Amino acid sequence: MGKEFFSSEKEMQKWLSDEFSSKTQLADLIQNIEDFEEYVAYSLAAKKIFQSFSHSLKSLYNTSVISEDENISFKIGDSLKPDFLLYALETESVVIVEIKNSGHATREGGTELGAYASEVKSYVPFISDGDIVNVIISPEWPTLIRHYVFHEIFWVQRNLICLEPVKIDDKIKLKIVDIDSIIEDNLSLKIGYQHLGGYQLCLYDYNLYSEPDNRTRLDAHLEQMNTAISAMATKGNSQRNHGFAFLWKDNWELSLAPYSITIINFSPFQSLERLFHDENFEPNSITERFVDIIKDFDPNGHGESLLSITETGREFLEEFCEPRMEGFHTWDILKQTMLGRSDLISFHSWGVFGELYSDRLQEKYKEGNFNLKSNDPELGLELLDELIDPNYEFINLAYYDYDPDEDDSFFRAFEELFDENDDIEDDGEDIPL
Repeated sequence: MGKEFFSSEKEMQKWLSDEFSSKTQLADLIQNIEDFEEYVAYSLAAKKIFQSFSHSLKSLYNTSVISEDENISFKIGDSLKPDFLLYALETESVVIVEIKNSGHATREGGTELGAYASEVKSYVPFISDGDIVNVIISPEWPTLIRHYVFHEIFWVQRNLICLEPVKIDDKIKLKIVDIDSIIEDNLSLKIGYQHLGGYQLCLYDYNLYSEPDNRTRLDAHLEQMNTAISAMATKGNSQRNHGFAFLWKDNWELSLAPYSITIINFSPFQSLERLFHDENFEPNSITERFVDIIKDFDPNGHGESLLSITETGREFLEEFCEPRMEGFHTWDILKQTMLGRSDLISFHSWGVFGELYSDRLQEKYKEGNFNLKSNDPELGLELLDELIDPNYEFINLAYYDYDPDEDDSFFRAFEELFDENDDIEDDGEDIPL
Protein backbone atom coordinates (compact mmCIF):
# COMPACT_ATOMS: atom_id res chain seq x y z
CA MET A 1 0.00 0.00 0.00
CA GLY A 2 1.01 3.64 -0.48
CA LYS A 3 1.70 4.20 3.21
CA GLU A 4 4.70 1.91 2.95
CA PHE A 5 6.59 4.44 0.80
CA PHE A 6 4.88 7.76 1.52
CA SER A 7 5.09 9.09 5.04
CA SER A 8 2.86 12.09 4.38
CA GLU A 9 0.70 13.82 1.80
CA LYS A 10 3.42 16.42 1.30
CA GLU A 11 5.80 13.65 0.31
CA MET A 12 3.24 12.27 -2.16
CA GLN A 13 2.76 15.74 -3.60
CA LYS A 14 6.50 16.31 -4.01
CA TRP A 15 6.82 12.98 -5.82
CA LEU A 16 4.09 13.92 -8.29
CA SER A 17 5.47 17.44 -8.65
CA ASP A 18 8.85 16.00 -9.60
CA GLU A 19 7.19 13.73 -12.14
CA PHE A 20 5.38 16.67 -13.75
CA SER A 21 8.64 18.68 -13.79
CA SER A 22 10.27 15.88 -15.79
CA LYS A 23 7.41 16.06 -18.33
CA THR A 24 5.82 12.83 -17.09
CA GLN A 25 2.04 12.75 -17.47
CA LEU A 26 -0.43 11.16 -15.06
CA ALA A 27 -1.37 8.65 -17.72
CA ASP A 28 2.31 7.68 -18.07
CA LEU A 29 2.33 6.64 -14.40
CA ILE A 30 -0.75 4.44 -14.62
CA GLN A 31 0.30 0.81 -15.05
CA ASN A 32 -3.00 -1.00 -15.57
CA ILE A 33 -4.61 0.99 -18.39
CA GLU A 34 -4.80 -2.02 -20.72
CA ASP A 35 -6.43 -4.19 -18.06
CA PHE A 36 -8.84 -1.37 -17.28
CA GLU A 37 -9.83 -0.97 -20.93
CA GLU A 38 -10.69 -4.67 -21.10
CA TYR A 39 -13.04 -4.42 -18.12
CA VAL A 40 -16.56 -5.72 -18.77
CA ALA A 41 -19.34 -4.16 -16.70
CA TYR A 42 -22.04 -6.60 -15.62
CA SER A 43 -24.22 -4.13 -13.76
CA LEU A 44 -25.67 -0.67 -14.24
CA ALA A 45 -23.54 0.68 -11.38
CA ALA A 46 -20.32 -0.77 -12.78
CA LYS A 47 -21.09 0.62 -16.22
CA LYS A 48 -21.53 4.18 -14.91
CA ILE A 49 -18.26 4.03 -12.95
CA PHE A 50 -16.40 2.62 -15.97
CA GLN A 51 -17.77 5.43 -18.14
CA SER A 52 -16.67 8.06 -15.61
CA PHE A 53 -13.19 6.58 -15.23
CA SER A 54 -12.83 6.29 -19.04
CA HIS A 55 -13.98 9.85 -19.64
CA SER A 56 -11.55 11.15 -17.01
CA LEU A 57 -8.63 9.06 -18.27
CA LYS A 58 -8.73 10.81 -21.66
CA SER A 59 -7.70 14.05 -19.94
CA LEU A 60 -4.60 12.62 -18.23
CA TYR A 61 -2.35 12.14 -21.29
CA ASN A 62 -1.27 15.65 -22.19
CA THR A 63 -1.55 18.22 -19.41
CA SER A 64 -0.05 21.48 -18.28
CA VAL A 65 0.13 22.53 -14.63
CA ILE A 66 -1.99 25.57 -13.77
CA SER A 67 -1.36 25.57 -10.03
CA GLU A 68 0.27 23.46 -7.34
CA ASP A 69 -0.96 23.74 -3.76
CA GLU A 70 -1.92 27.38 -4.34
CA ASN A 71 -4.98 29.22 -3.07
CA ILE A 72 -7.36 29.57 -6.01
CA SER A 73 -10.13 31.36 -4.11
CA PHE A 74 -11.27 34.77 -5.32
CA LYS A 75 -12.70 35.58 -1.89
CA ILE A 76 -10.30 37.19 0.58
CA GLY A 77 -9.94 35.04 3.66
CA ASP A 78 -11.00 31.80 2.00
CA SER A 79 -8.45 29.09 1.30
CA LEU A 80 -9.00 26.57 -1.47
CA LYS A 81 -5.78 24.75 -2.34
CA PRO A 82 -6.12 21.83 -4.73
CA ASP A 83 -2.92 19.79 -4.80
CA PHE A 84 -2.77 20.27 -8.56
CA LEU A 85 -4.88 22.10 -11.10
CA LEU A 86 -4.09 20.96 -14.64
CA TYR A 87 -5.15 21.90 -18.13
CA ALA A 88 -5.74 18.97 -20.48
CA LEU A 89 -4.68 20.10 -23.94
CA GLU A 90 -6.39 17.38 -25.99
CA THR A 91 -9.79 17.53 -24.27
CA GLU A 92 -9.72 21.25 -23.34
CA SER A 93 -10.64 20.28 -19.78
CA VAL A 94 -9.57 21.33 -16.31
CA VAL A 95 -8.24 18.50 -14.15
CA ILE A 96 -8.45 18.76 -10.35
CA VAL A 97 -6.02 16.42 -8.59
CA GLU A 98 -6.38 15.77 -4.87
CA ILE A 99 -3.79 13.66 -3.05
CA LYS A 100 -4.60 11.99 0.25
CA ASN A 101 -2.63 9.65 2.46
CA SER A 102 -5.30 8.38 4.86
CA GLY A 103 -8.86 7.11 4.61
CA HIS A 104 -10.29 9.92 6.74
CA ALA A 105 -8.52 12.56 4.74
CA THR A 106 -9.70 11.02 1.49
CA ARG A 107 -13.27 11.68 2.53
CA GLU A 108 -12.37 15.29 3.17
CA GLY A 109 -10.65 15.40 -0.20
CA GLY A 110 -13.78 14.15 -1.88
CA THR A 111 -15.91 16.88 -0.38
CA GLU A 112 -13.29 19.48 -1.34
CA LEU A 113 -13.51 18.55 -5.03
CA GLY A 114 -16.93 20.15 -5.32
CA ALA A 115 -15.62 23.40 -3.85
CA TYR A 116 -12.66 23.39 -6.20
CA ALA A 117 -14.91 22.82 -9.21
CA SER A 118 -17.14 25.73 -8.19
CA GLU A 119 -14.13 28.01 -7.87
CA VAL A 120 -12.84 26.96 -11.30
CA LYS A 121 -16.15 28.23 -12.69
CA SER A 122 -15.38 31.63 -11.15
CA TYR A 123 -12.47 31.87 -13.59
CA VAL A 124 -14.13 30.06 -16.52
CA PRO A 125 -17.85 30.80 -16.07
CA PHE A 126 -19.13 28.86 -19.07
CA ILE A 127 -17.17 25.67 -18.52
CA SER A 128 -19.49 22.67 -18.36
CA ASP A 129 -19.32 19.95 -15.74
CA GLY A 130 -18.33 17.61 -18.56
CA ASP A 131 -15.11 19.59 -19.01
CA ILE A 132 -14.05 19.31 -15.37
CA VAL A 133 -12.25 16.10 -14.42
CA ASN A 134 -11.59 15.06 -10.83
CA VAL A 135 -8.74 12.78 -9.72
CA ILE A 136 -8.34 11.34 -6.24
CA ILE A 137 -5.02 9.66 -5.47
CA SER A 138 -5.00 7.69 -2.24
CA PRO A 139 -3.53 4.49 -0.82
CA GLU A 140 -6.73 3.69 1.10
CA TRP A 141 -10.35 3.32 0.00
CA PRO A 142 -12.51 2.56 3.07
CA THR A 143 -16.27 2.07 2.90
CA LEU A 144 -17.32 5.68 3.45
CA ILE A 145 -15.02 6.88 0.70
CA ARG A 146 -16.19 4.26 -1.78
CA HIS A 147 -19.80 5.22 -1.09
CA TYR A 148 -18.90 8.87 -1.58
CA VAL A 149 -17.16 8.13 -4.90
CA PHE A 150 -20.13 6.12 -6.11
CA HIS A 151 -22.55 8.89 -5.16
CA GLU A 152 -20.50 11.54 -6.94
CA ILE A 153 -20.26 9.45 -10.11
CA PHE A 154 -23.69 7.85 -10.26
CA TRP A 155 -26.01 10.49 -8.81
CA VAL A 156 -24.07 13.78 -9.14
CA GLN A 157 -22.66 12.62 -12.50
CA ARG A 158 -19.23 14.01 -11.77
CA ASN A 159 -16.27 12.95 -13.94
CA LEU A 160 -13.99 11.24 -11.43
CA ILE A 161 -11.22 8.67 -11.49
CA CYS A 162 -9.62 6.96 -8.48
CA LEU A 163 -5.90 6.17 -8.53
CA GLU A 164 -3.77 4.29 -6.03
CA PRO A 165 0.04 4.45 -5.64
CA VAL A 166 1.89 1.15 -6.10
CA LYS A 167 5.51 0.06 -6.25
CA ILE A 168 6.78 -1.70 -9.37
CA ASP A 169 10.47 -2.60 -9.64
CA ASP A 170 11.21 -0.19 -6.79
CA LYS A 171 9.58 2.64 -8.69
CA ILE A 172 6.40 4.42 -7.58
CA LYS A 173 3.60 4.16 -10.09
CA LEU A 174 -0.20 4.45 -10.07
CA LYS A 175 -3.04 2.07 -10.80
CA ILE A 176 -6.72 2.61 -11.45
CA VAL A 177 -8.73 1.41 -8.48
CA ASP A 178 -10.75 -1.75 -9.10
CA ILE A 179 -14.26 -0.76 -10.16
CA ASP A 180 -15.94 -3.69 -8.44
CA SER A 181 -14.39 -2.67 -5.12
CA ILE A 182 -16.23 0.66 -5.33
CA ILE A 183 -19.59 -1.11 -5.41
CA GLU A 184 -18.76 -4.33 -3.61
CA ASP A 185 -21.82 -4.26 -1.31
CA ASN A 186 -24.14 -2.72 -3.95
CA LEU A 187 -25.84 -0.65 -1.22
CA SER A 188 -24.90 2.55 -3.00
CA LEU A 189 -27.18 1.79 -5.93
CA LYS A 190 -30.18 0.58 -4.01
CA ILE A 191 -32.98 3.06 -3.39
CA GLY A 192 -36.37 2.55 -1.82
CA TYR A 193 -39.79 3.90 -2.67
CA GLN A 194 -39.50 6.30 0.26
CA HIS A 195 -36.57 8.07 -1.42
CA LEU A 196 -38.89 9.32 -4.18
CA GLY A 197 -41.72 11.79 -3.66
CA GLY A 198 -44.10 13.73 -5.85
CA TYR A 199 -47.73 14.16 -6.85
CA GLN A 200 -50.25 13.96 -9.64
CA LEU A 201 -50.86 16.92 -11.88
CA CYS A 202 -54.49 16.29 -12.76
CA LEU A 203 -55.63 17.86 -16.05
CA TYR A 204 -59.24 18.85 -15.38
CA ASP A 205 -61.81 19.36 -18.11
CA TYR A 206 -64.74 21.11 -16.44
CA ASN A 207 -66.71 20.92 -19.69
CA LEU A 208 -67.56 17.43 -18.47
CA TYR A 209 -70.10 19.02 -16.11
CA SER A 210 -72.22 20.00 -19.11
CA GLU A 211 -71.05 17.22 -21.44
CA PRO A 212 -70.39 14.19 -19.20
CA ASP A 213 -70.25 11.79 -22.16
CA ASN A 214 -67.68 13.78 -24.11
CA ARG A 215 -64.42 12.53 -22.53
CA THR A 216 -62.41 12.90 -25.73
CA ARG A 217 -62.04 16.69 -25.93
CA LEU A 218 -58.54 16.67 -24.46
CA ASP A 219 -57.37 13.92 -26.82
CA ALA A 220 -56.56 16.58 -29.41
CA HIS A 221 -53.96 18.08 -27.05
CA LEU A 222 -51.73 15.03 -26.48
CA GLU A 223 -48.86 16.68 -28.33
CA GLN A 224 -49.07 19.72 -26.06
CA MET A 225 -49.11 17.46 -23.00
CA ASN A 226 -45.93 15.72 -24.10
CA THR A 227 -44.34 19.04 -24.97
CA ALA A 228 -45.20 20.29 -21.48
CA ILE A 229 -43.44 17.33 -19.87
CA SER A 230 -40.42 17.74 -22.16
CA ALA A 231 -40.19 21.33 -20.93
CA MET A 232 -40.39 20.02 -17.36
CA ALA A 233 -37.49 17.65 -18.05
CA THR A 234 -35.41 20.52 -19.47
CA LYS A 235 -36.11 22.56 -16.35
CA GLY A 236 -35.24 19.58 -14.17
CA ASN A 237 -31.90 19.14 -15.91
CA SER A 238 -31.08 22.84 -15.52
CA GLN A 239 -31.71 22.53 -11.78
CA ARG A 240 -29.64 19.32 -11.48
CA ASN A 241 -32.78 17.67 -10.21
CA HIS A 242 -33.33 13.93 -10.70
CA GLY A 243 -36.82 12.80 -11.56
CA PHE A 244 -39.36 11.47 -14.02
CA ALA A 245 -42.97 11.83 -15.11
CA PHE A 246 -45.65 9.60 -16.61
CA LEU A 247 -48.49 10.89 -18.76
CA TRP A 248 -51.57 8.69 -18.47
CA LYS A 249 -55.24 8.62 -19.38
CA ASP A 250 -57.64 8.15 -16.47
CA ASN A 251 -60.08 5.31 -17.07
CA TRP A 252 -62.30 6.20 -14.13
CA GLU A 253 -65.44 7.48 -15.83
CA LEU A 254 -66.43 9.74 -12.92
CA SER A 255 -63.15 11.68 -12.98
CA LEU A 256 -63.29 15.23 -14.26
CA ALA A 257 -59.59 14.92 -15.09
CA PRO A 258 -59.38 12.66 -18.15
CA TYR A 259 -55.56 12.88 -18.09
CA SER A 260 -52.95 13.10 -15.36
CA ILE A 261 -49.20 13.53 -15.13
CA THR A 262 -47.51 11.75 -12.24
CA ILE A 263 -44.38 13.78 -11.38
CA ILE A 264 -41.66 12.33 -9.14
CA ASN A 265 -38.25 13.43 -7.92
CA PHE A 266 -35.75 12.47 -5.25
CA SER A 267 -36.74 13.33 -1.71
CA PRO A 268 -33.37 14.72 -0.60
CA PHE A 269 -33.95 14.79 3.15
CA GLN A 270 -35.15 11.18 3.18
CA SER A 271 -31.84 10.14 1.60
CA LEU A 272 -30.12 11.07 4.88
CA GLU A 273 -31.07 7.64 6.23
CA ARG A 274 -28.62 6.01 3.82
CA LEU A 275 -25.73 7.12 6.04
CA PHE A 276 -27.10 5.09 8.93
CA HIS A 277 -26.77 1.81 7.01
CA ASP A 278 -23.01 1.96 7.57
CA GLU A 279 -22.18 0.46 10.95
CA ASN A 280 -19.10 2.70 11.17
CA PHE A 281 -21.07 5.92 10.66
CA GLU A 282 -20.97 8.29 13.63
CA PRO A 283 -23.50 11.15 13.36
CA ASN A 284 -22.23 14.57 14.39
CA SER A 285 -24.19 17.56 15.69
CA ILE A 286 -25.11 18.75 12.19
CA THR A 287 -26.43 15.31 11.31
CA GLU A 288 -28.59 15.44 14.43
CA ARG A 289 -30.03 18.79 13.35
CA PHE A 290 -30.97 17.44 9.93
CA VAL A 291 -32.58 14.46 11.64
CA ASP A 292 -34.55 16.93 13.79
CA ILE A 293 -35.89 18.52 10.58
CA ILE A 294 -37.15 15.11 9.48
CA LYS A 295 -38.67 14.41 12.89
CA ASP A 296 -40.38 17.81 13.11
CA PHE A 297 -41.40 18.55 9.52
CA ASP A 298 -41.24 15.24 7.56
CA PRO A 299 -40.10 16.67 4.17
CA ASN A 300 -40.94 14.17 1.43
CA GLY A 301 -39.65 15.63 -1.82
CA HIS A 302 -42.36 18.22 -2.51
CA GLY A 303 -40.00 21.17 -2.52
CA GLU A 304 -39.57 24.33 -4.53
CA SER A 305 -37.48 22.58 -7.18
CA LEU A 306 -40.30 20.19 -8.09
CA LEU A 307 -42.81 23.05 -7.97
CA SER A 308 -40.66 25.07 -10.38
CA ILE A 309 -40.46 22.09 -12.73
CA THR A 310 -44.23 21.68 -12.58
CA GLU A 311 -44.90 25.38 -13.18
CA THR A 312 -42.81 25.18 -16.35
CA GLY A 313 -45.20 22.56 -17.69
CA ARG A 314 -48.35 24.31 -16.53
CA GLU A 315 -47.67 27.17 -18.92
CA PHE A 316 -48.19 24.74 -21.81
CA LEU A 317 -51.28 23.14 -20.29
CA GLU A 318 -53.44 26.01 -19.03
CA GLU A 319 -54.58 26.94 -22.53
CA PHE A 320 -56.82 23.87 -22.84
CA CYS A 321 -57.35 22.46 -19.31
CA GLU A 322 -57.02 23.28 -15.63
CA PRO A 323 -53.99 21.50 -14.13
CA ARG A 324 -54.11 20.90 -10.38
CA MET A 325 -51.58 19.25 -8.08
CA GLU A 326 -53.08 16.47 -5.98
CA GLY A 327 -52.05 13.32 -4.11
CA PHE A 328 -48.78 14.33 -2.44
CA HIS A 329 -47.22 10.93 -1.72
CA THR A 330 -44.20 8.71 -2.20
CA TRP A 331 -43.69 6.86 -5.49
CA ASP A 332 -45.13 3.55 -4.29
CA ILE A 333 -48.54 5.10 -3.51
CA LEU A 334 -48.63 7.16 -6.69
CA LYS A 335 -47.53 4.19 -8.79
CA GLN A 336 -50.32 2.04 -7.38
CA THR A 337 -52.90 4.73 -8.11
CA MET A 338 -51.59 5.29 -11.63
CA LEU A 339 -51.39 1.65 -12.68
CA GLY A 340 -54.73 0.81 -11.14
CA ARG A 341 -56.83 3.09 -13.35
CA SER A 342 -54.85 4.23 -16.36
CA ASP A 343 -53.63 3.75 -19.88
CA LEU A 344 -49.97 4.81 -19.86
CA ILE A 345 -49.11 7.19 -22.69
CA SER A 346 -45.51 8.39 -22.24
CA PHE A 347 -42.52 8.54 -19.92
CA HIS A 348 -40.13 11.46 -19.54
CA SER A 349 -37.11 11.78 -17.26
CA TRP A 350 -34.31 14.13 -16.26
CA GLY A 351 -31.06 14.07 -14.34
CA VAL A 352 -29.66 10.62 -13.72
CA PHE A 353 -33.00 9.02 -14.61
CA GLY A 354 -32.85 10.65 -18.03
CA GLU A 355 -29.30 9.47 -18.63
CA LEU A 356 -30.07 5.92 -17.54
CA TYR A 357 -33.21 5.84 -19.67
CA SER A 358 -31.19 6.90 -22.73
CA ASP A 359 -28.72 4.09 -22.03
CA ARG A 360 -31.57 1.59 -21.74
CA LEU A 361 -33.17 2.83 -24.95
CA GLN A 362 -29.86 2.49 -26.77
CA GLU A 363 -29.54 -1.10 -25.57
CA LYS A 364 -32.99 -1.91 -26.94
CA TYR A 365 -32.10 -0.42 -30.33
CA LYS A 366 -28.91 -2.49 -30.42
CA GLU A 367 -31.07 -5.55 -29.81
CA GLY A 368 -33.03 -4.68 -32.95
CA ASN A 369 -36.13 -3.19 -31.30
CA PHE A 370 -36.32 -0.20 -33.64
CA ASN A 371 -40.04 0.36 -33.17
CA LEU A 372 -39.62 1.42 -29.55
CA LYS A 373 -40.60 5.06 -29.00
CA SER A 374 -38.23 7.46 -27.28
CA ASN A 375 -40.75 8.04 -24.48
CA ASP A 376 -42.01 4.48 -24.01
CA PRO A 377 -43.71 4.20 -20.57
CA GLU A 378 -43.21 0.44 -20.25
CA LEU A 379 -39.48 0.87 -20.73
CA GLY A 380 -39.59 3.59 -18.09
CA LEU A 381 -41.25 1.21 -15.65
CA GLU A 382 -38.67 -1.45 -16.49
CA LEU A 383 -35.83 0.93 -15.64
CA LEU A 384 -37.44 2.03 -12.37
CA ASP A 385 -38.06 -1.57 -11.33
CA GLU A 386 -34.33 -2.21 -11.73
CA LEU A 387 -33.31 0.88 -9.75
CA ILE A 388 -35.81 0.56 -6.90
CA ASP A 389 -35.56 -2.27 -4.41
CA PRO A 390 -39.05 -3.05 -3.00
CA ASN A 391 -37.35 -4.80 -0.08
CA TYR A 392 -35.06 -1.88 0.77
CA GLU A 393 -34.83 -1.61 4.56
CA PHE A 394 -35.66 2.06 4.90
CA ILE A 395 -34.67 3.62 8.23
CA ASN A 396 -37.41 6.04 9.20
CA LEU A 397 -35.51 8.84 10.91
CA ALA A 398 -38.77 10.31 12.17
CA TYR A 399 -38.36 7.72 14.93
CA TYR A 400 -34.64 8.35 15.46
CA ASP A 401 -33.84 8.05 19.19
CA TYR A 402 -37.47 7.13 19.80
CA ASP A 403 -37.94 5.57 23.23
CA PRO A 404 -41.12 3.46 23.46
CA ASP A 405 -40.77 3.39 27.24
CA GLU A 406 -41.55 7.12 27.31
CA ASP A 407 -44.89 6.53 25.62
CA ASP A 408 -45.56 3.55 27.89
CA SER A 409 -44.91 5.62 31.01
CA PHE A 410 -47.23 8.36 29.73
CA PHE A 411 -50.08 5.95 29.04
CA ARG A 412 -49.54 4.19 32.35
CA ALA A 413 -49.83 7.52 34.17
CA PHE A 414 -52.95 8.34 32.13
CA GLU A 415 -54.55 5.00 33.03
CA GLU A 416 -53.70 5.45 36.71
CA LEU A 417 -55.39 8.86 36.65
CA PHE A 418 -58.52 7.29 35.20
CA ASP A 419 -58.40 4.57 37.85
CA GLU A 420 -58.22 7.23 40.58
CA ASN A 421 -61.18 9.11 39.11
CA ASP A 422 -63.21 5.92 38.94
CA ASP A 423 -62.98 5.78 42.76
CA ILE A 424 -64.35 9.31 43.15
CA GLU A 425 -68.11 9.55 43.69
CA ASP A 426 -69.76 11.48 40.90
CA ASP A 427 -71.43 14.53 42.47
CA GLY A 428 -72.58 15.87 39.15
CA GLU A 429 -69.60 18.19 38.68
CA ASP A 430 -66.96 17.79 36.06
CA ILE A 431 -63.82 16.05 37.26
CA PRO A 432 -60.72 17.74 35.87
CA LEU A 433 -58.25 15.33 34.36
